[in-house]
Amino acid sequence: MTPAAKRYSMRFIALMMIYSLAVVGVTYFLRQLDPSGPVRVMLALAPVLPALLALREFIIFWRAMDEVQARIHAESLLIAAGVVSFASFSWGFLESWADAPAISVIYVLPAMALVWGVAVIFVSRRFK
Repeated sequence: MTPAAKRYSMRFIALMMIYSLAVVGVTYFLRQLDPSGPVRVMLALAPVLPALLALREFIIFWRAMDEVQARIHAESLLIAAGVVSFASFSWGFLESWADAPAISVIYVLPAMALVWGVAVIFVSRRFK
């Protein structure tokens, strides 16, 4: 593992732990205190900050990748964007016209990450 990969892994794991704590903490405070107005909005958006910082760390890591790794991740990201976009597009039609249950958009980012991770496995096989 390269030094950049080690640094990214440690920072990403730390930020995901902070993100997880923020989700649990916000859930607790919203249920216990039931704030309103700007306080509720700020609490609801609190988990976004560590997620944005994790994105920043990934961009830094991406810039440190060699060309092959960057190409693998770029292609995998394109696949993830296509799969998740068309899945959500299709589901929108099902919700509107076929009485399918509504799915919150909060699941789009985790779906992107999941499909991206799976795509990296398959795309990287082409380069071995």
